[in-house]
This record gives sequence, structure tokens and C-alpha cells, in this order.
Amino acid sequence: MTLADAKDLFEYAANPEVSKYTNWNAHQSLKDSRYFLNVVSERYKNSQLTEWGIVHKADRKLIGTCGFVEWDMSNNRGEIGYALSQKYWRQGYMTEAVMVVIHFGFKKMDLNRIEARCQVENIASAGVMEKVGMKFEGILRQQMLIKGSYWDLKMYSILRQEFFDKIG
Repeated sequence: MTLADAKDLFEYAANPEVSKYTNWNAHQSLKDSRYFLNVVSERYKNSQLTEWGIVHKADRKLIGTCGFVEWDMSNNRGEIGYALSQKYWRQGYMTEAVMVVIHFGFKKMDLNRIEARCQVENIASAGVMEKVGMKFEGILRQQMLIKGSYWDLKMYSILRQEFFDKIG
């Protein structure tokens, strides 16, 4: 992603429904979107964790992000996170993106375990995790303080062997 994607990013990141279950607030201006893109760019340049853009081929626009938000190299474990424009919900785009990111994590980052968490009310996100073969491990009670409240989070994971057994 580059600063040229700021308008597309703002288009969906300003929607409170998109940010409802995230740890970030809806973007209030293009400045917020540019700031996020600068952070992502710096992380990429420094070989740190980053999110990748999801581009809709036909529309040729940025419609979401998906990537690693945590990487524990000593334990070969990573955690993924994602967000998608509401216009593209329930069409399989995020499931496809998460599969690509998981494959990257196991093949290129040599991970053994990939995790993802979502707020217990976020049924759609839990559905994505289940569709890609992640297993529900339980609820982490009051796991994170986000937007002034403690959130209970569902924990999902998939192991390298499970993933490659699934895809063949």
C-alpha cells in the first residue's frame, strides 16, 4: 500500500461499522488514513510486521487489509488481523485473503502456529476463521482494553500440519 491508496482506505475506514470490532476508531479525515499508510510503509521498509492491501481486481481499488499483527519468532507463532470495506462483506474476499496470508506465514515465515482473535459478537470474523480451517480454542475473558471497555475475545488457531493436510 502507498499514500496513493489514502482515498480508498478512508472510504471504508471512516465507516463505524467497519471499525466496530477493531482496536482502532473510524478515520475522521484523510489525514488519519495517510498516517496509517505511513506507519505501514515504515514497518515494511524496516522488515517489521505489516498488513497487506486487498485490492479488488475489477474495481482496481483498495478494499481492505490483512496481515500479521504479531510475530513471536522464538516460538514460530504469528497472529493475523484484517479489515474489509462493508461493500465487500460476505462475498468471500476476506476468506481468500486470509488463506493467502496463512500460506505465506507457514511457507515464508516458517511459522508453526497462526492465531487470530475476534470480539465474541463478531460472528462474521469468527466465520472467516472457521472457513480457513482455524480451530476455536476458547474465550479470553476481558483480554484487551479497547475503546474504553474490556473485550472478551474468541481465540482461533491453525497449525502448519493442519493447514497443509487441508490444502493437500
